[in-house]
Amino acid sequence: MTLERSFLKRSVTVIFGLPLVIAIVYIGGVPMLITCAVFALVGLREFYIAFSKRDMLIHLIGYLATAGYFAAIYIFGAGYWLLIALTSFIITVQTCLVVFFRKLPIRECITTVYGFLYVPFLLSFVVLVREHSHELGLGFYYVWLIFIASFGCDTFAYFTGSLFGKNKLAKSPSPSKSVEGLVGGIIGATIIGLVYGFFVSRFASHQEAIELLIINAAIISFIGAFFSIIGDMTASAVKRHCEIKDFGNVFPGHGGVLDRVDSILLVAPTVYMVMNVLIWLGAY
Repeated sequence: MTLERSFLKRSVTVIFGLPLVIAIVYIGGVPMLITCAVFALVGLREFYIAFSKRDMLIHLIGYLATAGYFAAIYIFGAGYWLLIALTSFIITVQTCLVVFFRKLPIRECITTVYGFLYVPFLLSFVVLVREHSHELGLGFYYVWLIFIASFGCDTFAYFTGSLFGKNKLAKSPSPSKSVEGLVGGIIGATIIGLVYGFFVSRFASHQEAIELLIINAAIISFIGAFFSIIGDMTASAVKRHCEIKDFGNVFPGHGGVLDRVDSILLVAPTVYMVMNVLIWLGAY
């Protein structure tokens, strides 16, 4: 009965949540920026609570930095302004460490900075990919590869691991995962990326923007799936260190925000970097 209820909760969350996510990503712009900012703030708090077990005043700097960082993306877009915002945040935390020496544990300063880099900073690349400034609008086509690599890998890894998994990753942060599951996840995500590239290349209105999307989508999905696994295991390692099962309970049956976006946190910047390399090479 417990398993049935858990499955029902997960199913309801997916049924109502997935169309909403698709709509927001499709629309892009301010709705997507605000959504990512909210997810970043909630995920950041989950991270802080996991390590500190309670709210700390120093964490307020992380929340303010997150709001300011996404505001900078909205106002200035990608560029050196983001580097200025990130540098200012780190300097502020370091200043607090000096001013409140003996009262402020250095562990909390490290947690504040790392939490920001791990959650809001990495998650912001979803927005940076979607709103990429390239004149051919490549961001709209490539942002979906973030989710294909993340959720495609996770889904195929689950099924192949359940059906064929024999060699467990005993010494990894996720000992229940198998080598067969990971290989199946990467192959599955690559196939979905290839199919996505094929359909987009046939039906997209901007043909010049997706001339090589079939092969590029497969390559990005393959690389992204690998980092999706690393992202998932990173979250598992953090939870094991903090001795918690889930980061939160925002999504019934799925856990917290970080439990849902853990793989995306590494896939999004990977897609952004590969995408920019392709633009630099002129092969997009």
